[in-house]
Amino acid sequence: MVPEAAATLDAEAFLRTIGKGRTTTRLARNRTVFAQGDPADAVFYVQKGKIRISVLSKEGREAVIAILGRGEFFGEGCLTTQVVRMATATALTECLIVR
Repeated sequence: MVPEAAATLDAEAFLRTIGKGRTTTRLARNRTVFAQGDPADAVFYVQKGKIRISVLSKEGREAVIAILGRGEFFGEGCLTTQVVRMATATALTECLIVR
């Protein structure tokens, strides 16, 4: 038996079909997209640049949990039961993101 091919998402094609709710934003280096504890109300897509995802402990120590680049989504916790952001997203470089 030959396994079925895995379905893949053409994110760029998908984003071209989204209507009124989509916005595109240019971010300068070190600009915060959202902070830990902010309302989780949108998903983002990196079209250009690098985004750092980090968490802050109760003791004030920061841990980087991901570095995201072109073609990656972040903030997807809002699609489940997450009502606040569990991490902070910051532009490492100049970025172009879609909300």
